[in-house]
Amino acid sequence: EHTLIIVDEGASVHYIEGCSAPKYGSQGLHAGLVEIFVKPGAKCRYSSVENWSRDTYNLNTKRAIVEKDGTMEWVGGNMGSGTTMLYPCSVLIGEGARCDHLAIAFANAGQWQDTGAKVIHAAPHTSSKVISKSISKGGGVSVYRGLLKIAPHAHDCTANVECDALLLDEISRTDTIPDMQIRNNDVTIAHEARVGKLSEEDVFYLMSRGIAEEEAKAMIVNGFIEPIVRQLPLEYAVEMNRLIELEMEGSVG
Repeated sequence: EHTLIIVDEGASVHYIEGCSAPKYGSQGLHAGLVEIFVKPGAKCRYSSVENWSRDTYNLNTKRAIVEKDGTMEWVGGNMGSGTTMLYPCSVLIGEGARCDHLAIAFANAGQWQDTGAKVIHAAPHTSSKVISKSISKGGGVSVYRGLLKIAPHAHDCTANVECDALLLDEISRTDTIPDMQIRNNDVTIAHEARVGKLSEEDVFYLMSRGIAEEEAKAMIVNGFIEPIVRQLPLEYAVEMNRLIELEMEGSVG
């Protein structure tokens, strides 16, 4: 699978992708390749919801080259596959270029969700924002693996990285592996990582209002991912919430 998108100067495009696979009796591989070229003053949003079966290895390569005053937005949700390795990359080569990376990953029993983002500031006056949210349940492992690189000549750049992880039990795991290579001092960089678990008080409060325990937990999880889900097209946002509910019930894959 090879997707090539060229957004011409001053143009705007929103590409929407949904990926899934049935459960097979043997291991499967999805090795996708996405190349995006954002010309001066253009804007591209790439929205993707991926729900593969447990016996699928999801190994994706996604990259965007962003020219002067261009904008690249990645919005994605990943779940289902036994192993996922996905790190969309934005290379900001023109002054004033910017990118946003918004992603959700759900790791359930037997899953390794290794996701993140790569941003390379190769021009001055560029900006980037990365927001990654992960959920781990039933012994699943979620990993944020990111690269932020700012070239020596890329002055007056701004970059912000936020990693939020939610653990739903005591046997699951989450790791944050940021790699920041800052080659000059005239930049503004922010990075924060938070790990939390379901609040028993919040669950108790919702249950005291007549909501079943599992439904209460699902509501809290949906609230956790809502800032990213709301960036998806309506039908995909509904599908994403439904998939999360099925994962909470252990019905996916």
